[in-house]
Amino acid sequence: MRNVFWILAIGAVIWVGAHAQAAVMQPLTTAFRATGAAPSGYSVNDWVEVQSGQGLPALAGHTKKALHLNAAIHSDSSPTYQKMTAAETVAGITTRLIVERLSTGATFVVVDRTSPHGFTGLRETESLFSQVLRGYGAVHADINLEGRIPGHLSAAAQKGVIQRGLSSIAASSVNGIDTLGYVSMSARSPFIPGGDQLQGHPVNVQLAVSYNAYLHQTQVYVGTPLITVTY
Repeated sequence: MRNVFWILAIGAVIWVGAHAQAAVMQPLTTAFRATGAAPSGYSVNDWVEVQSGQGLPALAGHTKKALHLNAAIHSDSSPTYQKMTAAETVAGITTRLIVERLSTGATFVVVDRTSPHGFTGLRETESLFSQVLRGYGAVHADINLEGRIPGHLSAAAQKGVIQRGLSSIAASSVNGIDTLGYVSMSARSPFIPGGDQLQGHPVNVQLAVSYNAYLHQTQVYVGTPLITVTY
């Protein structure tokens, strides 16, 4: 029976020790560990702009095979785009493929995976995605680590969680949001390559903390270059 270790089997086949991905993952996991949260899941979303004029069906079929997906490919279109998608869930781990061509001719391949099983298979996922996409062009990666701390932390304790994470990777704060529902801070770390722009400032890591009253636990998120999941 296929289970969570299915993702590890795939990773073992294609693991190539991608230095760029290791350079991102090491400081990201360092920041997460410094928060004191227990891992609960992750989300990886990688995309690339394809420079070739390859047809969408062939591009989608080739990428699906490289990702080891068994799901059927579905087509959608409008006057402004053509899109082909495939999605598969195995043991709670969902992998999605999107191949889209805009009316301008720009073509994108997006691969996404979410898992509720802690960080099992995280590095293998990012390695697989990089291996599949880098043949098309420069790969852009969004990685989100999710965790939990029992109970409801005070506002000061929530800020402390974020500060410990940022300090562990020498990150300089750029922009913060402090509300009754959550606390968030975007920053720039010298240990994380690349990044994005936020209000005119370079950022490459974001931490957020929010309380889940239903589960009676504090949710912790660490993302690069920004958090791209709901919190």
